[in-house]
Amino acid sequence: MSKPGLIASIRADLLAHDRMAIAPGWVPAGRGPGAWWWRYRRNHHAAGIVILYRLREWALRHPTGFLPAICERTMEIVHGTHISRQVKLGVGVYFPHGDAHIHGESTIGDYCVIGVHSGIGLRGSFFSDDMGTRGPNIGAYTRVGTGVKVLGAVTIGERAVLGAGAVVISDVPEAATVVGVPAKVVRQGPVGDELPAALERMRLMMESAQAGIDDAQ
Repeated sequence: MSKPGLIASIRADLLAHDRMAIAPGWVPAGRGPGAWWWRYRRNHHAAGIVILYRLREWALRHPTGFLPAICERTMEIVHGTHISRQVKLGVGVYFPHGDAHIHGESTIGDYCVIGVHSGIGLRGSFFSDDMGTRGPNIGAYTRVGTGVKVLGAVTIGERAVLGAGAVVISDVPEAATVVGVPAKVVRQGPVGDELPAALERMRLMMESAQAGIDDAQ
């Protein structure tokens, strides 16, 4: 199966960012030039980082000279973010405020949120036995909080929550919340057969909350 083109990849990322709506007017109507500009303008760090990442990945597959390096320097200067060339980002990865550093052979799944001041990558040194090039594998929909460090060849399950300031050096189960140094599980969310019922409860609570807002207006 062939990879989607550059423009298709960027469009998919920006549309996926619509899920982060925080206020009326956050999601533009339509798909015209103005709507795409608003998707960039409303949060230039989140959009700018993924655009530069996709452009660099496209450039690395084509004879484009210094373009990959230009993308990397621009990402560092404008967004305070470095993503090494071995990193693979899924669709719609969201960087709310930039200032993230991801290196090594790391994988970030679809729709993850990567908080400010976060670091994802290798663990160890040339003076230890665990030096390697493989970084974390972070599952889809995971939220990486402010200041989190995820180090080494660990696996983070889908829908995990890594609390602010956590240092994650071991595997994290699906839908678990971890905090602390080193990170420990403090809450286990629904998995498997429990998930559909939990999602339905969430939907009903959101509808109830919206009804209350409508009644108050």
